[in-house]
Amino acid sequence: MDDIDEEMLTRMASNATISVVICVFTCLMRIRSRRKSITYQRKVKNKEKIDMRARHISRVFSGYNESCRAYVRMRPRAFHNLVSIMRYTGLLKDGRVVKVEEQLLMFLNILGHKTKNRIVRSHFIRSGETVSKYVNKCLEVVGRLRGRYMKQAPNEVSPEIATNPLYYPYFKDCIGMIDGTHIDAMLPASLVARFRGRKGVTQNVLAACTPNKLFSYVLAGWEGSANDYRVLQDALSRPQPRGLRVYDGKYYLCDAGYTTMHGFISPYRGVRYHLNEHKGRPINNRQELFNLRHSSLRSKIESTFGVLKNRFKILSAKPHYPFPTQVDIVIACTILHNYIAIEDSGDELLHEDNHIEEDEDEIANEGEEGVVDFTQTMTQREEKFSRNEWRAKRDQIAIEMWEDYCAKYRGGDTTEIGIEWIAKKDQIAIEMWEDYCAKWRGGDTTEIGM
Repeated sequence: MDDIDEEMLTRMASNATISVVICVFTCLMRIRSRRKSITYQRKVKNKEKIDMRARHISRVFSGYNESCRAYVRMRPRAFHNLVSIMRYTGLLKDGRVVKVEEQLLMFLNILGHKTKNRIVRSHFIRSGETVSKYVNKCLEVVGRLRGRYMKQAPNEVSPEIATNPLYYPYFKDCIGMIDGTHIDAMLPASLVARFRGRKGVTQNVLAACTPNKLFSYVLAGWEGSANDYRVLQDALSRPQPRGLRVYDGKYYLCDAGYTTMHGFISPYRGVRYHLNEHKGRPINNRQELFNLRHSSLRSKIESTFGVLKNRFKILSAKPHYPFPTQVDIVIACTILHNYIAIEDSGDELLHEDNHIEEDEDEIANEGEEGVVDFTQTMTQREEKFSRNEWRAKRDQIAIEMWEDYCAKYRGGDTTEIGIEWIAKKDQIAIEMWEDYCAKWRGGDTTEIGM
């Protein structure tokens, strides 16, 4: 009897063990099956994402004739050349899942269309962290191309001046034009007052460009409330290669917001200047002629600003980035402008007539001689003498220009209308200014913006 009970217990234990094993095995198989199903679904979804991303990138380059230029603001050849430069120099590398092409597509689309991060996420089916990571990386490496694509103006006559009889030989010593522009800025409430000027909350950007519409120097980050002349002084006070380079005997053309001084020639004040002010009206004297041609040549920098802002719409927005990043964005856009102008001179945007309304470290060129050192301070007497010297240089250019103009179009008649009143007005202003400075400024006759 005991043997039978023991056998039954053994059999029951065995059956129970088998049942448990079967249950465990069944559960494991179900879990495995579920995992396979989840993995399969995940693979299917990942494949769908990859396919959708590939189709999106394909549409950028093959959607229609101008799809690439519309999306990244440059033509396919220029874009692929930029990709090659980034890979060859090692500035950008293919990530485990994000290639260099995709990194630049995201970055350039944001610059060109002020696209939000969430929109780029939906285009490329990436996380917000991934988009932000690669956009910041691209912004950093584009800044490193500054020494390659933004070189200071050379100490030689520009072909655009040398081949134009309206400018040559009068502006043979002109190496470029300077001007300031305002870019919308987003700042903490504690800094808004400092950056608020007559154009709102902005950063004041100083730029110099050559006659072929290439930026040769850019200084960004100044408060929008600062006047252009103050920003120029900062650019000149910086040691090379960070400062604006001016060669001895050469000069930049600037508007009336600056002053005629060593290396800079502004137009005559109180004389019509802008091109639309000369339409349908005869030229009466040398100062009007000088201002007309000065405006015609200097308008190239206004056109360059127009092309820049038309191409990169982020410059017309209020980007929600830290202010140092906003400054880097301005620099990156000017570098990319130069890159496109150099690598793809046939780009249509470069040749559009765009004007705006007025109101890593750079590599120094070796062997440049005659660079003016503005870091050395001058006495008031020396500064006044220098400014008078350059005003006399401007007068000499105007006289030569007027004599040639009269010989060609007025039968040699150099009679001027209105010039005596301009001279009389200037003399009155000088006397008034000297008396004012003697009474209220301790004799300091330094002028800003003349």
